[in-house]
Amino acid sequence: MNRNALEKLVFELQKENETLREENTYLKFELEELKSKRYKPNKKDPLDDTIASPSSHPKKRGGLFGHIGWFRKKPRKIDRIEEVKLDKYPECGSKDLTECKKIHEHIQEDIILVKVETILYRKHSYYCKKCKRVILPKGKDEIPGSHIGPRAKAFAAFLRYAIKISGRDVSKLFQRAFNLKIAASSISGFMDQLKIEAIPIYNKLLSSLKESSFIHADETGWKINGFNHWLWKFSNKKICISHIDKSRGQNVVDKMIGSKYKGVLISDFL
Repeated sequence: MNRNALEKLVFELQKENETLREENTYLKFELEELKSKRYKPNKKDPLDDTIASPSSHPKKRGGLFGHIGWFRKKPRKIDRIEEVKLDKYPECGSKDLTECKKIHEHIQEDIILVKVETILYRKHSYYCKKCKRVILPKGKDEIPGSHIGPRAKAFAAFLRYAIKISGRDVSKLFQRAFNLKIAASSISGFMDQLKIEAIPIYNKLLSSLKESSFIHADETGWKINGFNHWLWKFSNKKICISHIDKSRGQNVVDKMIGSKYKGVLISDFL
């Protein structure tokens, strides 16, 4: 084997070694993640100085024999392809490189941080001779009178209710990730606006639920500012309605689905 062939082989082995190192680092990270999820802190009373006797049948550590580990699935769609090439070897600075036939592929998923878009709506006014009024049209995605658009408000609601982070932290995220200043009090205002906008949707779902052949009903304790309330749930296979009330009585059921409901009411309190 001549010198060029040896150098080519060494280069390929170095690239393969680098790939294996990356995979090893990733697997170590995944292993640490799994260990941290399995770890449960000791809930022993710190005032109790007694020593528990070891179990005669200690539980075996690790997964079951033959358990297949979790690996990230390969994405079905590639959005962009980057051809990664070298003009010179970074270690020694040599430009005497011969490209090999084998290409190593590395798939990486990342996010694209969007920019804040500032829109000026130049609203042309019109006079209606029939109504004798001056009217203004509504722009696309415009919320008249609001300085924050619908996408930002919808994302704030998602963070607040789905991810369950505080309004103050939502405000921080908008500031740091998007450079969009929104006060925490404004986030609370967005949620109030959302409630008002959702009332017709809520009523429509409730009307559809009343027409179903059966309804499941249940309730559980729910506190508001330290005061006891009840969280009611009315549902079927497709719809789930929640309602918070001070009462746990039958009057709540009558108020929500009506006293003359003709379907089957399934509950544990009847």
